[in-house]
Amino acid sequence: MQTTSPMPETLVGISTLVQMLQRSRASIYRDIQNKAFPKPLKLGGSSRWKLTEVQAVIERLSEDRPGN
Repeated sequence: MQTTSPMPETLVGISTLVQMLQRSRASIYRDIQNKAFPKPLKLGGSSRWKLTEVQAVIERLSEDRPGN
């Protein structure tokens, strides 16, 4: 019997977020301080975000746009 393990959560770094969101590092970290963006997971000396959490923020923002 073959079992499949769940796919691990994809983690993205700040440079990926900058490209995805078209925002500066400073504005992303400011949104974290203002609790408008999820806190990163700390792995060693680096910060990583769960891709599903980032996508949820993008979805929420697109739903909040006028005309939607």
